[in-house]
Amino acid sequence: MCSSGGSEPDLISNLPGSIIENIMGCLPLRDAVRTSILSREWRYKWVTCPELVFDFWFDQMFLGNHKLEKLVYPILKLHQGPLIKFALQVPAFRSCPDIDQWIDLMANNTVQDFTLHISRGDNHKLPSRIFTFHQLRKLKLYKCVFNPPLGFKGFNKILNLNLQNVDLVPETFPNFISACPMLERLRMVDCTSFDCLEIDAPKLKFLEFHGSLSCLPSLEELHLQAFALESLAKDTLPKKLPVTLKTLKILHLSDMYFEKIEEISCALCLIRSSPNLQKLKVTAFTFDVVESVGEYLREQKSSDCLLAQLKTVDMLLFSGVEPEMEFVKYLLASATGLEEMAILPHAGSVSDGGESILNELKQFPRASPKAEIINVKKDSL
Repeated sequence: MCSSGGSEPDLISNLPGSIIENIMGCLPLRDAVRTSILSREWRYKWVTCPELVFDFWFDQMFLGNHKLEKLVYPILKLHQGPLIKFALQVPAFRSCPDIDQWIDLMANNTVQDFTLHISRGDNHKLPSRIFTFHQLRKLKLYKCVFNPPLGFKGFNKILNLNLQNVDLVPETFPNFISACPMLERLRMVDCTSFDCLEIDAPKLKFLEFHGSLSCLPSLEELHLQAFALESLAKDTLPKKLPVTLKTLKILHLSDMYFEKIEEISCALCLIRSSPNLQKLKVTAFTFDVVESVGEYLREQKSSDCLLAQLKTVDMLLFSGVEPEMEFVKYLLASATGLEEMAILPHAGSVSDGGESILNELKQFPRASPKAEIINVKKDSL
């Protein structure tokens, strides 16, 4: 800005350094670099930018006939301060030794978001240095070789893991997942084939898997939070899955929203696809009564699902609302070998300890003459 007395420093240049860093952090890399032409004072402001993203737009604006390999190294070399995010996803990028050098320059244990997208050629074998990035919250890899070194303790802060066309070691990958206790989202697309994939991730909320998993028909026990079923119901569901779960014996569906047709239809699809199911456990999570859900359940025919092997059913936090009652009626009419259905009433919504609900359930037709309906306490389940 200029005044009658001559030129004065512009207001932006006089801002505190922390504010300037925040401004730079909000700019794409291509725009952050452009600030160097504002003035001599701004020539190297961009080197403190906490996010370096080499993407399609960077390719279009800066690369031209230049090679990416000749630009990334000096940018990282000049960079100062914490680097929070690094992404390399320009078109037609191939594996090269330079990648390992760039990762070495980032070894300051501040990277929280890392993306490496190899577009063509061979998969890139990740260097061991990346497994020292203990602050990682998000890791996205495309066409890489992912093989943690012996003794690796895991990424104990990672929330999001996205792997596509990644070479994995089936024998050790489950151990890696179990060493990521905060993991909430896992996406695996066209990665190494697994004969058996065991996922031990107590906080996992989202799982997407595309590829070969020959163990699915051999699944014996499955525990799903019901909201994970909603993604399966975006289109019209068939009555049964394309793959029969012949060995599934125990199915636990927790937090089942009985006011959502999407979750109910997915649950029935799983049950119908499990002809040898022996134990079903459903934990209800119902607030509202939606009449259409009850109508949907009444339209379902028990002849479409004869569960000859189902012996026990546990219905937990049962409120006795119409959709829950119709769901139980359907099971009682379908399970020809049922021996026991245990009902645990929801203490907050059932006033008489569940006796009235139990009496009504006992009036429902049963396909199994041996089926007994009992009211239980929490401690007994």
